[in-house]
Amino acid sequence: MAATPLAAAAIAQLEAEGVDTVLGTAVNAAGLTQAKTVPIRRTDTFADPGLGASPSWHAFAIDQTGIAFTDEVGVVGDQRLRIDLSALRIVGDGLAWAPAAFFEQDGTPVPACSRGTLGRIEAALKDAGIEAAIGHEIEFLLVDPDGGRLPATLWAQYGLAGVLEHEAFVRDVNAAAASAGVGIEQFHPEYGANQFEISLSPLAPVAAADQLALTRLIIGRAARRHGLRVSLSPAPFADSVGSGAHQHFSLSTPEGPLFSDGTGPARMTPAGESAVAGVIGGLPEAQGILCGSIVSGLRMRPGNWAGAYVCWGTENREAAVRFVQGGPGSPHGGNVEVKVVDPSANPYLASATILGLALDGVKRQAALPPETTIDPAKLSDSDRDRAGIVRLPGAQVEAITALDNSTLMRSILGDPAVDMVVAVRRMEHERYGNLGPEQLADKFRMAWSL
Repeated sequence: MAATPLAAAAIAQLEAEGVDTVLGTAVNAAGLTQAKTVPIRRTDTFADPGLGASPSWHAFAIDQTGIAFTDEVGVVGDQRLRIDLSALRIVGDGLAWAPAAFFEQDGTPVPACSRGTLGRIEAALKDAGIEAAIGHEIEFLLVDPDGGRLPATLWAQYGLAGVLEHEAFVRDVNAAAASAGVGIEQFHPEYGANQFEISLSPLAPVAAADQLALTRLIIGRAARRHGLRVSLSPAPFADSVGSGAHQHFSLSTPEGPLFSDGTGPARMTPAGESAVAGVIGGLPEAQGILCGSIVSGLRMRPGNWAGAYVCWGTENREAAVRFVQGGPGSPHGGNVEVKVVDPSANPYLASATILGLALDGVKRQAALPPETTIDPAKLSDSDRDRAGIVRLPGAQVEAITALDNSTLMRSILGDPAVDMVVAVRRMEHERYGNLGPEQLADKFRMAWSL
């Protein structure tokens, strides 16, 4: 489908506001943010027919040299990277941004494109009479320009000292986000030294992932202005806490929300129970999408609030799926937080996976397992076995093999997307699987940074 042109008057207005360059970004299978820019007068061309991009864009790996070619992705062929003009935002200093997606030269969507994949899942939900909203969280670590540790003499977990130490950066991010139309709901120091978290306003799935991509850009630009950099690694340092990229989602039908006002556990409706059951049941096969990088296993440990055990619980931060009950303290109503997602994941594919599993659960009327009301690590092995609680593996090869062999994940995302994720992650394991935790953390600390 051809993009709606940006009228000459709109381009003139952008120029009047100081915009001279338009940046378009996409996220590939390895979680890398890729980009092209055009002068403002070339904006319409960037939208349709788009700019040329080799299929190898999907195969670029996190080590800055690797290309995980497959039978479908090689040196032959060309695709078009198209920006979505309806999502264009001004980000300051003469720069505007828009999310991009991949199309074939004849205009058909590229099946491996992550934004297009999430769009298909969003449409499938609507066809089933379900509307979804996703709220993203971003955890990140401030580091020096070379990726080294910053001093933390005055740091305390969730402490005021962290805000004051980096007040100019925090205020800069808030101002830039507001100017670009990004909804920041909270921005605070986290558990780790020089670690912060931002919670974004919930939006429809594609728009929410776009907002996350834009926020990462805003954070990266602000950090640079203050002589800093941002690490988006799941485990920036092997001896410290990891960073997650939790996703909250809610579902509703014309009859009302699925996670509120019901008669089931935590006031879920029957369809809401099945949606949660679908996510829980699919997590072992979906791990390779949600947290499947060579570094992800360093974070996926009990006691790390990473959801290492496949279970659910109301406000249980050690469960892979945390249920947030609606009420006065939860203005967005009941929702589900998937805690295993980390910043190395492609957020579009992660959202498509979560929502696809939820839709599958609803269609199958999947039965919700019993709630886990305590830290699952405190249960005995026999108690966990009886409850059907399994621990997600920390070994990358196990997660990727499960993904590769998953008929369910292939039915949700499609073979091209799954094959591409498997290819880039297997390359990581083949090249770097022999490195120890400190070596892995050091090598890939800045792999996903902007």
